[in-house]
Amino acid sequence: MTSPSLIFGSILLAFSPAFALLVVIVSHKPQLVILAVCSAFAYLLSALCSSLFWLITSAIFGSDHGGGGIGALLALALPGVFCQMAARCSFVGGYFRVESVIRRSVARHEEERQVAMAAASSSSDGDGDGDDRLAESHAETDALQLQLNDLSCSIASGCGYALLHSLFLYGTLLASESGEVNSYDGGHYVGGGGSTGHGGTLYQSSCGGIPSLINGALIACMFAILDVMWMMLCFFGMRRRSSGRHSAAHPGRESSAGTMRALARALSCRGLDDASSSSGDGGGGAAILLVAITHLAASLVLAPNGREDGCKISLPCLGVVVLWVGIVLGRTMKGGKFLPDDQRRRIQGMRHIS
Repeated sequence: MTSPSLIFGSILLAFSPAFALLVVIVSHKPQLVILAVCSAFAYLLSALCSSLFWLITSAIFGSDHGGGGIGALLALALPGVFCQMAARCSFVGGYFRVESVIRRSVARHEEERQVAMAAASSSSDGDGDGDDRLAESHAETDALQLQLNDLSCSIASGCGYALLHSLFLYGTLLASESGEVNSYDGGHYVGGGGSTGHGGTLYQSSCGGIPSLINGALIACMFAILDVMWMMLCFFGMRRRSSGRHSAAHPGRESSAGTMRALARALSCRGLDDASSSSGDGGGGAAILLVAITHLAASLVLAPNGREDGCKISLPCLGVVVLWVGIVLGRTMKGGKFLPDDQRRRIQGMRHIS
């Protein structure tokens, strides 16, 4: 049977990025927990849609039609990337709509409270208690809205998305390797466990020197990291596109040109910058395109796993994609462009108060 230490180590390797974020950042705030759960459901819907698409196409063209070629690879990768991109963007757009409703409700509550405070202070003796209560009201409102900033919400959403993605990507292999199954050899029961059916550790020709548990854990770990960064870039892109539509006077050709310039900067690992687009949403469109391109690249670099010792190519290439996305995201955040202006001002105001 597979060694318990190998199983435990592979579990830590596969799920540690998402689980660490869940414990350190998400679990302390109920709003972030709700976002993590909703984003996990968004991934579930995307997986369902891509599976249905594959079932339909395989039923039409035959399950073994082009099974080992580039056509089958693209037939698997393109619908999966499209469905996940649609799920991410729909989830983020839905969050922004809910956020706007919450902010309007908070602003309305603050106005009503200010009127009540002003009436109470005008009827008081002018000892300053009314001003203190008004300042406390502003602090409470800012503290409530501070939890709804794009940085924490994107990390929480990416955490939930990554956790369920890792579970789907790795859970089946983990369960088959760690669970006991019946095995029959020539009609005689021989017991055993693991996916080999004989209690051993599974090795595959695609990665002959490494147990399949470790190979799968490395892939799940890197995709979990990518899922968090992709969700953060989706928040950045959707926010910039939303603000650009409201502020742009002449969208269209200038916006497309700005998007292409910003995308070229991102693809060359120079970060995303709104300033290259006069319409204001170039960096947003480039961020969404970058997520789609790098997601497709991460899917395609796993193709060598279908060949002998293909993991020697696929794992380093997947690591390069992780570094690529990480550098772009890091340089975007380093430039102070990730959070919108109103959220940056709110955070700076809370720091001055504290």
